[in-house]
Amino acid sequence: MPNRGGLPPRNPRFVGRDDLLTRVRGLLGNGPVVLLPSPDQELGGTGRTQLAIEYAHRHADAYDLIWWIPAEQTAGTRASLAGLAQRLGVPEARDLNRTLGAVRDALSRGEPYRNWLIVFENANRPEDITPYLPSGAGHVLVTSRDPRWTAEVAQALPVPVFSRADSVDLLRSRAPELSAADADRIADRLDDVPMALELAAAVRDATGRSAAAYLSDYDRHAAEDTPIRVAWGLAAEALGAGVPGDRMLLELCTFLASAPISWRLLWAARTLPLEPELAGIVRVERRLRAAMRRISRYGLAELDPAGERLTVHPLVRGMFGQELSPERHQALQRTVRGMLAAADPGDPDDPAGWYRYAELAPHLIQSDLLGGDAEEVRQLVVNCIRYHFARGDYDSSRDLAGSAAARWRDALGESAEQTLLASFHLANALRAIGRTADARNLNLQTLRTQREVAGADDEVTLTTANSVGGDLRIQGHFGQARQLDADNLVRYRRLFGEGYPTALRCANNLAADLRLLGDFRGARVLDEQVLRHRQAIFVDGHPEIVATRAGLAFDLFGLGDYAGAAEVLAARGADLPEDHIFALWAGRAAAMVARRRGDPSARALAEANLRVCRQRFGELSVDTLAAAVSAAHCARADGDLDHAHELLERAVTRYHAVLGDEHPFTLAASAGLAGMIRAAGRHAEARTIGEEVLGGLRRSVGADHPFALGCANGLAADLAAVGRAQQARELAADTLRRSRAVRGPDHPDTVACSWNLALTGGDDAARQQALDAFTKAYGDGHPVFRVTAAGHAVETEIDLPPL
Repeated sequence: MPNRGGLPPRNPRFVGRDDLLTRVRGLLGNGPVVLLPSPDQELGGTGRTQLAIEYAHRHADAYDLIWWIPAEQTAGTRASLAGLAQRLGVPEARDLNRTLGAVRDALSRGEPYRNWLIVFENANRPEDITPYLPSGAGHVLVTSRDPRWTAEVAQALPVPVFSRADSVDLLRSRAPELSAADADRIADRLDDVPMALELAAAVRDATGRSAAAYLSDYDRHAAEDTPIRVAWGLAAEALGAGVPGDRMLLELCTFLASAPISWRLLWAARTLPLEPELAGIVRVERRLRAAMRRISRYGLAELDPAGERLTVHPLVRGMFGQELSPERHQALQRTVRGMLAAADPGDPDDPAGWYRYAELAPHLIQSDLLGGDAEEVRQLVVNCIRYHFARGDYDSSRDLAGSAAARWRDALGESAEQTLLASFHLANALRAIGRTADARNLNLQTLRTQREVAGADDEVTLTTANSVGGDLRIQGHFGQARQLDADNLVRYRRLFGEGYPTALRCANNLAADLRLLGDFRGARVLDEQVLRHRQAIFVDGHPEIVATRAGLAFDLFGLGDYAGAAEVLAARGADLPEDHIFALWAGRAAAMVARRRGDPSARALAEANLRVCRQRFGELSVDTLAAAVSAAHCARADGDLDHAHELLERAVTRYHAVLGDEHPFTLAASAGLAGMIRAAGRHAEARTIGEEVLGGLRRSVGADHPFALGCANGLAADLAAVGRAQQARELAADTLRRSRAVRGPDHPDTVACSWNLALTGGDDAARQQALDAFTKAYGDGHPVFRVTAAGHAVETEIDLPPL
């Protein structure tokens, strides 16, 4: 029995198609196959989906994995592929695009399943699924109505109407008492179209109507329309004649997507003003479920075996829509929008409610939720934007946010609250996919408008201001970020109190700004305050407590209190997955602390942290790059200079591409690379890099910043090595003076500056004083004493805080 995901149950009434199934099997050996309507039935109804279902069940033993993907909308395709990632054991990345790429690659490699079948149902645009098509030994089967499939993407196989023999078999399988002659007459009238035959058989079965009576009813309308439309009209008419509310319920469903519709979603309409016939059904669960069964019995929708979910064929949706008057269409659409809004679970950041958003999100387009005029309807759109973002589907979040912002800008105006909210979330998504400049510009524009309309103290305005602060940090404008976040924090505390959750997040942001500016004391004060508040609310191990502990550990590390940092990290708990962003921050801090304390476990900790960062975020994430820098320092401390150089060289190249040449992190990583070159004895080359980097750091963050001090300390050693003794002493003395003023005389990096200056001047007393200070800072037996015993300069490596 293969692993299965999403595969619909087998149709017990499936008939014939043996030759077509054989052709599908043969073509799949050559690549993907797309099942299309035959040229004379362009709208469909020829049974493409049923053929795909039958193929999957009939040949199930040939596959280790069968995965069925509803592909009518891109977001649904991506969500189903994310589920496949879990089945394949593919690590979940923060960005869903990376996860989906890993799924495609795992299938192509045949890991862990060599023989697989992936079915994309109702993929109406080839370009929507092409990025996800795997290669390898498995098979890809697609159903579509779009004729634009090229041979390079998939082999087209038109699915024709039934043969007459198959038509007769289908009709008689539903009604064994039906004579072959009567079945032949019905099939002839309906042109052997599978969907029309299914509807005719279902209506006869539900009403007990004789063949002659059915044909008489059919002939009354046959001249007016196609066999499918006539058969549908008879089924809809019979459904409404039995229980009028059933037809009304089905009309509601036609404003929803082809995705399964649960009774719970329909039940959400019970609080809305409804027509009496529909209200009597929807407001009582038992009656609602019975109505779903009756709709299915008439062939107008499919009901799953558990009786929980109804699926309406796109053709049925379309035919109902064409029959509605403009007034009726508007009224039903308003009801459906209200029903979807009533089903909104709220809090889209909470994973516990994601399964409910996964059910709601596919219906946004068919119901044209973006065009809703009720505030709660637009709020559902906003929540779906956030849901996509929270689960890492940044592309879907961007697409929906962009559409909402454009529609609402036209309908509500530039300054409407929900227009601005959609723009805010669009900026978040743009930042997440790497379009940081676009995100910053949009956020600034949104913030200006919000301040004009709602005022600077409005909670939504403050949220956008926090986001702008994040943009500034990413772009390396740490001072501007501090100024903005400090103003935000004053407002939050004045309006909501110091312990308000959003005020605590703002305090965290300000602490991050201070840390990035090298003000570790100020950051520590804030982080300790936030930690106390959060400990009063959450248990240890909660993500927000882990985040605060990680930040506090970076503060203490910057202050040279490595024992204190280790103590803070040891109490962080182990409730978070290892690939959670806050757990990774804490893990990197632990590796950094271990290295500075001379703990031989540092390299293993750093390499494990880097490996998980790569899996979770990819190679170009700023978190991965910072982890690579710390791992390089640990590799060097472990004596593996070649690997350290390789890691840093690659990180520097990627920092240039991701953050730009003048970003402080790019420059700091370049200073680290100069240190690796220096350790290899290539002092002239290291000096060239160091001088350029130091100039850039002094321009961007100032001469007193720890990044600049670390770079200057190394450059002084290079100057001494290339014979520039006077210049080396001057730079070393200046660096020591600045370090004492900024970090204090007892900071381990200040002590290193003292040692290095003593080396340039040959001052034995100063050397001994520095050695005593090292003993005080590190204790006896620390690896730093191997460096001093050899008479070498002591490096002050630059580790990068979370951005």
